[in-house]
Amino acid sequence: MQYFDNPQLGIRTIHIAGTNGKGSTAAITESILRATGLKTGFYTSPHFLDFRERIQINRKLIKKQDLIQLILKIKSAVEKLEIPVTFFEFGTVMAFLYFKEHNTDVNILEVGLGGRLDATNLCEADISIITSISHDHMEYLGDDLKQIAFEKASIIRPSGTVFANIPDNEIFNVVNSLAQSRKASVYRLNSEFKVAQIEPGQGCQTFDFIGEKKEFKSLKLSLIGQFQVHNAGLAIAACQKFLDSGNEGDIRKGLEKVQWEGRLEIVSDHPTVVLDSAHNVASVRNMTSELCKNIKFSRCLVILGLMKDKEIDKIVEILSQFGDRFYLVEVNPPRGEDPEKLQEKFKKYKKPVQVSESVSSALQAIKDFSNPNDLVCITGSIFTVAEAKKYFQYEKSFSNPGNSPRSGK
Repeated sequence: MQYFDNPQLGIRTIHIAGTNGKGSTAAITESILRATGLKTGFYTSPHFLDFRERIQINRKLIKKQDLIQLILKIKSAVEKLEIPVTFFEFGTVMAFLYFKEHNTDVNILEVGLGGRLDATNLCEADISIITSISHDHMEYLGDDLKQIAFEKASIIRPSGTVFANIPDNEIFNVVNSLAQSRKASVYRLNSEFKVAQIEPGQGCQTFDFIGEKKEFKSLKLSLIGQFQVHNAGLAIAACQKFLDSGNEGDIRKGLEKVQWEGRLEIVSDHPTVVLDSAHNVASVRNMTSELCKNIKFSRCLVILGLMKDKEIDKIVEILSQFGDRFYLVEVNPPRGEDPEKLQEKFKKYKKPVQVSESVSSALQAIKDFSNPNDLVCITGSIFTVAEAKKYFQYEKSFSNPGNSPRSGK
């Protein structure tokens, strides 16, 4: 970064870490700040179909020509300096350079993994957000939740401000202690500020935000799920701090217009087809709970592709109580779990299970089998969702006209 004159410095930044919810929180934060007229740099990972999804200004993908020029510039520097660089580090340098060259007013950065040693932590963010603490990527972060909390809280800057959604007092104390040692201010969801869901819904939901100085009633959020209300609360609190209060109209506009793919994303109706990248125990539990609360359906047909490094037994147990029929696929080999091994784990739950060649073949089988009031849930990893997105780019009508509606329950 020194070679490029530290492009990550000099632009105000909001830095977001957490086991689950950091991408959604980043998207909500960006949407609110863009609604105020600010020029936003937006860096998230991973991507679904196009690497350029990771690097955006005002939610527009980096142009291909700009991407090529940055790749060549960084490649030349790496060769000249003779230093090894990872794929993620390369992408992060690209984002910092792109935002600097285009004079963004604020950068919203999602941590790639952990926080303390993450490439994004080269930024100097006066505001940081910690969305949640649970188990994931344990081969890198370990299985001690206190240690995981420390890794993520290490993005907090001296004299900065952190907003956190950590219900567990013992885990929160790790974050709070680190913040105090750095003379940073801590604002905790359900303590210094609160949210209350009023009306869940399939397309959007309504909630109240109660802050120390301001309350906003009947806010409309275009993302579904109770956990998205929590993420929105973090984003509103952070934006109020960033803007030194903020205009209520801009906050409302940002919440109503926010878009974030691959999280409880409905891509088709009759049957309802939902894409969700849930890939760890906490996110799978949230997903199944929210789908049961927000969508009426007769049967649930699940397409599942998992990575080998996840808590597979626990995920299978949760999903077996949710789904009525399962279609198991292998995605992103060799990291992806063998679907035949997954099938063995499902046997004790006595649910119909079949192995499919691919996500598209599973979808074709479901199209022939499903009824209009079924729920089709495609989940387990971002790779599984990406394969489904490719399918729906070309498949405009998923319903089977030969199947008649059944009564919902």
